[in-house]
Amino acid sequence: MARIDLKNATIRILDGYTGTADVNNGPGYIAGDTAMVINNAPAADVPAGVAFTVVGSNLVHTVVTSTGGPPNTGLTFTPGLSGVVANGADIVFIGRSLEVNIGEGNLTYSEKRELLYELNRGALDSVREGDEQPVEVSMDFVWEFITAVTGSGTPTIEDALKNRGEASTWESSSADPCEPYAVDIMVEYVPPCGGVDPEVITLPDFRYESLDHNFTDAQISCQGKCNTVEAAVTRSS
Repeated sequence: MARIDLKNATIRILDGYTGTADVNNGPGYIAGDTAMVINNAPAADVPAGVAFTVVGSNLVHTVVTSTGGPPNTGLTFTPGLSGVVANGADIVFIGRSLEVNIGEGNLTYSEKRELLYELNRGALDSVREGDEQPVEVSMDFVWEFITAVTGSGTPTIEDALKNRGEASTWESSSADPCEPYAVDIMVEYVPPCGGVDPEVITLPDFRYESLDHNFTDAQISCQGKCNTVEAAVTRSS
């Protein structure tokens, strides 16, 4: 049975900052470029830390700086482009991004459904679906610090989960402003063998329910649920 080695996976926490834009540069850009000009960004100043993808690629880039404003916004980002990007190519913003350092820990998620078995005079007769069940998520990540230094611009994982400190301006991934704050968890798995398409697994609208802190192992165990019945999974070259 094949095993997924988390060394080949990048796990990110994303807020609800979303929107689209398009590349505005006649010659386009080449692989390795770490700066571009875009049209029609969703905000005059794209916040540092916002993640985006170029349509047709699963590679996730993170904004380092943003200058100007609509209609033309200049971005610097990391990592560099994976290939040629033409003028007019679509850009999709997928939220402020924070990479999770799993270390020796793990991430698991469970999809469940309730099935009700109807009887007819004591014998099995028919089956129907019961109530929907949320996806359950558990992850163990490295305990570096619980909260970030004020003004550093980079939140800790716990800051991102709690919408506080350096993540106090993060937007909830939930479309309902009356619901408790939520984030998306994204797992990008790139198989180490060549010629195999990568896979992106998104666990949307995650809310933590417990955070267990282990001083000895320098690890935090997080459990919670997503407001969805299954993960969103995509594959592309």
